Amino acid sequence: MKKRLGIPLFVICSFLAGCTSASDLDRKADRTQSPSADARWLTLIVKAADGVEPQPVTLQYASEKCKEATHYGVGGQSQSGTAMMRALNFEKVELVREASGNAYKARFAIDAGGACQWKLVSLETSFKYRSNHRLVKGREVISHGNEFNFRSAKDAIRTPNVKAEFAYFPVILVKDDPSKNELRLRPKSLFFPPNLDPSASGTMTLEVRVVEDMAMTVRADPQEGHRYLVTYPDGATGTSPYLDTVGVEDERMQCLLSAGKKSCAELGPRRR
Repeated sequence: MKKRLGIPLFVICSFLAGCTSASDLDRKADRTQSPSADARWLTLIVKAADGVEPQPVTLQYASEKCKEATHYGVGGQSQSGTAMMRALNFEKVELVREASGNAYKARFAIDAGGACQWKLVSLETSFKYRSNHRLVKGREVISHGNEFNFRSAKDAIRTPNVKAEFAYFPVILVKDDPSKNELRLRPKSLFFPPNLDPSASGTMTLEVRVVEDMAMTVRADPQEGHRYLVTYPDGATGTSPYLDTVGVEDERMQCLLSAGKKSCAELGPRRR
């Protein structure tokens, strides 16, 4: 009789040894922040050109000290479960416009401290743009976010004060019914934010502008499906097989947007 119970009891005990208790699964990390006297702080300044309004900044904090239950799934529901992983905390911070000018500002801790010793691991910025272009006058669009990661990586920038400039241009999808024209934004060139690990408190300054008078227009080709007719701000034309790639890493637009360029005639839409 004892031999019959030996294997089942061993399996049960092994299973229980690898389990997380219900109290651990329900326990939430203390999200109170309490920066120490020597904590690093970051002042974020966004200088927004006309028509640009910065959106709240998304901050992600992580704790190496506190753990929380995280649900996961692989291949749908074929492999899923719950694991105890480092606790995360997400916050939205409003930027306050300065009394004069078009600068917006917010200040927050990199080393947020508290019982869980929270540290900033990323921040994401975006902005709302309101167009005055005659084809989409008054329309608004939210830009894609730019995410900056804070980590002690080998290539991380240690300088406390950093600055980045972002230039965008409109892409307008023209419809037969002008009231249904669509407004999109494209960056002058793709930007891959570096890792940051500032050596002390500092300031991050972002300058954002949309070059409204350099809009590209695009319309569906009535003669051929799945093709789009593109018109550049200098009147040049081209075609593109995909709407979502119009203006993306476009060499001619980069040329037209760059000061000092004499001629961009030899550059056309990027082939994909």
